[in-house]
Amino acid sequence: MKKVLLLLALAIFGQFAIAQDMKRQDANNYQRQAQQLIDAADDYKAVNKMDKAAKQMNNAKILMQKAKASIDAASVHEATMNQAKTWHYYAVIYYKIGAYQEFKDLDPDAFTKVLGAIEKIKELDQSYFRQMGQELASYVSNIDINYYQNGVESYNNGNLEEAMGYFQKANEAANTIGAVDDAALIALGQCALKLGQYDVVVSNYETLLNKNFDDVAIYLGLITAYRELGNGEKAVETVAAARAKYPDNPNVINEMINTYRALNRENEIIGDIEAMAQKYPDQPGYYYILGNIYGKMESDIFDLERALEYYGKALEINPQYGDVYYDAGVVLMNKAAEISQEAEEKDPKDFSNFNEYLNATDKLAADARVYNERALPYMVKAYELLPEDAVVKQALRTLYARLKMMDKAKELE
Repeated sequence: MKKVLLLLALAIFGQFAIAQDMKRQDANNYQRQAQQLIDAADDYKAVNKMDKAAKQMNNAKILMQKAKASIDAASVHEATMNQAKTWHYYAVIYYKIGAYQEFKDLDPDAFTKVLGAIEKIKELDQSYFRQMGQELASYVSNIDINYYQNGVESYNNGNLEEAMGYFQKANEAANTIGAVDDAALIALGQCALKLGQYDVVVSNYETLLNKNFDDVAIYLGLITAYRELGNGEKAVETVAAARAKYPDNPNVINEMINTYRALNRENEIIGDIEAMAQKYPDQPGYYYILGNIYGKMESDIFDLERALEYYGKALEINPQYGDVYYDAGVVLMNKAAEISQEAEEKDPKDFSNFNEYLNATDKLAADARVYNERALPYMVKAYELLPEDAVVKQALRTLYARLKMMDKAKELE
């Protein structure tokens, strides 16, 4: 009796298995019939018969709905859910749902399900995956391109977060077949840079470097990311690697300058900056930077006169460079302030008599005035060129007050 029952159970299970296999085959047949209608619609579109094309696509959609229902059932039934062929048909059907605008409302997440189905095929049957590899790879490639193009569109529309999501999906699609989408990772990093998501930049750009992807933009992005993350050691290390590969690239050298200045190590690269200034004689920015380096009072290489010399060279190239006038004026005003502070800190008790004390402080006051007077033409010109800059205006007003030019100072209130 038990043997009879067992045979009966096996027979019933076999019938269920056959039924599910037929359902899976139905799904494939429906999508094949739908494809014939899609091809017919394309032919009508080619001759601008859009009404007939739309009718064909509507009929195709009905068949795709049936295909979806059948393959969904087969994908969860124990008789067919662990067979690679089920997930192959699943991938085909969902790919077409995602690929045609007329079908997308059947499942907005169709492409994600295609990639999941391909992963399932790899998991269940590597031999089948290799056999179907070319076909599956074509689906992945088109999905990758679709995501990437959506990302570009979002980027161009200013939707950087949305663009990042699409670029990430594009690369994940490529990963499905063991590939890396270099363009998607570069674009993802560019979005992340603009959004200040520097850890994302590092993650993606290091991936590209590890696969020997050769592009100066990768190094530039990494240098910025490490610098902004406060990892000066890695920033300098990446600068060195970039310069080894692109020794004459001005963008690399500019990032090197930015990095060393951020780390207060600019005195280590003065020679590089001077070389760039000579190489690009029409660009005042390098001389301006050199002026700022030598004009940094807390630096071991502070040299006011040399700073003014470099500022002068920058102004020879561009006499309308307002920031240079302002910074030159500030350097002189800071020196004057330092001398005035020194005078204030003098203690009469340190002098043999009060007249000696007065003579010393008067001498310092006179020296401070000299620097303030030297600053005046620079600051006046800066205000002339940058009249809307509140910082420049306040600096000039302060300078007028120091020089007892109260009428001028009042005009700026």
